[in-house]
Amino acid sequence: MQILVGVAGLSLAVLVYAWAFGLAHDPDGPKWAHRQLFASVASLVSTSLAPVGAGYLTAGLLWPDTLGLLVGLTAGAVMVPVVWVLSRRLLQRAKKPGAEIVPLPGGPGKPVVPSSARRLAA
Repeated sequence: MQILVGVAGLSLAVLVYAWAFGLAHDPDGPKWAHRQLFASVASLVSTSLAPVGAGYLTAGLLWPDTLGLLVGLTAGAVMVPVVWVLSRRLLQRAKKPGAEIVPLPGGPGKPVVPSSARRLAA
């Protein structure tokens, strides 16, 4: 049973972090997700859940139950790809198509003169 609680805690910590990161870095996300309070609360929750989950997982592996070891390790093996897929989907909110393209001020093919060179020429 402790292994199940540990796997659940670690999975929830990763998913909370991925959700918060994707929401905070989403250019079209809500305003409250871009504030420091949201980032602090999300990081506090995820960093509090991770050690608790790791502790329960370690305790379950060191002192296994008769049924808990088999069920817990099976659940852990199933949850790794599930959490991987879900966290990748949550992180993709931050990567919108075309978000990394920065247009040049003069258009493509036109040289951009630095502002200090413009001041010296004037």
